[in-house]
This record gives sequence, structure tokens and C-alpha cells, in this order.
Amino acid sequence: MPRTSIKPRKRLTREESRAQTRATLIAEGRKHFLRYGLGGAVAEKIAEDAGYSRGALYSNFDGKEELFLAVIQEEQALHLNFLRSLLKEEPSVKKRLKKMRDAIADLMTDHDWIVLRAEFEVGALRSERIRQSFVEVHRQQLRDGSELVRDLLRSPEVTSRLKPDDFITVIINLAHGLAVTQRILGAELSQKSTRSLVQSLFDHLISPV
Repeated sequence: MPRTSIKPRKRLTREESRAQTRATLIAEGRKHFLRYGLGGAVAEKIAEDAGYSRGALYSNFDGKEELFLAVIQEEQALHLNFLRSLLKEEPSVKKRLKKMRDAIADLMTDHDWIVLRAEFEVGALRSERIRQSFVEVHRQQLRDGSELVRDLLRSPEVTSRLKPDDFITVIINLAHGLAVTQRILGAELSQKSTRSLVQSLFDHLISPV
């Protein structure tokens, strides 16, 4: 019988191996932060569940706080890339506006993001180091979000009651606060109602002419 040739597995470069290790630790860290919170998560346990030693985690991150920040930054990047691709695919300005509104409403009512963002806020209130990271992430979020809004406002078919930076600040923080309250109240304020309120807020601030 002819032998089936098996191609040898490509050996990863040092940079590729490190990137793979970081990605695995970030993914596992995300699970732990969602389940135990930033305060309750244990760096050594995250490393163990990810299949690495304690040393592997500390050679890639300066402890669990830096790992948590990496989780937040990855979430932010995923959200931004999704919004960019969503808007790029739609030629109609009015439809892009609606897609952005619906995507923001979905994001702001996503359970995992609500928990991670809330953990980030609590951490920022208790730790100066995390507060500084929160400020950096917030500023980047403003820059990225404002860029998307400015692109929409280049069309005469769209008008806004606020400047792009102010719009992003209001829509993100008010919507997130509402979503956190919804998660706490449960059935008293449904997720569907919360999503609808976020959409209404968006429509009030920016809309087609």
C-alpha cells in the first residue's frame, strides 16, 4: 500500500510562538475575568488552565491587571473592526446610520461586554494604575468612534445634535449605564426594552435629514 505522506508541522518562529501564547492567555483570561471578576481571578490559575506555566504568563504580562487590559483592548479592537466593516459594506448613508445604531445597541446590551466594562470601571476607581489605563482606552475609544461619526456627518443627509466626540461620550456611557442597570434588575427592565432605549437615544442625537 502506498504510504500517505505527512507534511511536517511548520515550526513557529519565536515571535509567532510568543503571539500564540499571548492570544491563548488572553482568551483564557477573558473567561476567568467574566466568571470571577478582576479581583477574584488568579493569574496562576489562568496560566494553568491555558496550558502554560506561571512563568509564561509573567513573561508576557506584568500580572493579571496587564492581562485584563489586553482583554479589554482586544474587545475594543474587535468592536471597531466590526463597525468599520459593517459601514464599509453599505453604500447608502441612511442605511449605514441605521446599521451603526443597531450595532451599538447590540454591543451595549451584550452580557460579556457589560461585565468586562463594569469590571474595568470598578478597577479604575480602586487602582491608580488601572485608572490610567482606563483613561487611555477611553481616549482611544473617543478617537475611533469620532472618526466613524465624522465619516457619517460628511454627508448632508445626516445631522447631529452633538459634536462627534460628545456624541460618542454620551452614547457609550449612558447606554452602558442603562445596560448595567438592566442586568441587575433583570425582568423588571428587559434586554429588549433596553436595546430599544439605546436606539431611541441614538436617534435623538443623530438622524437623517
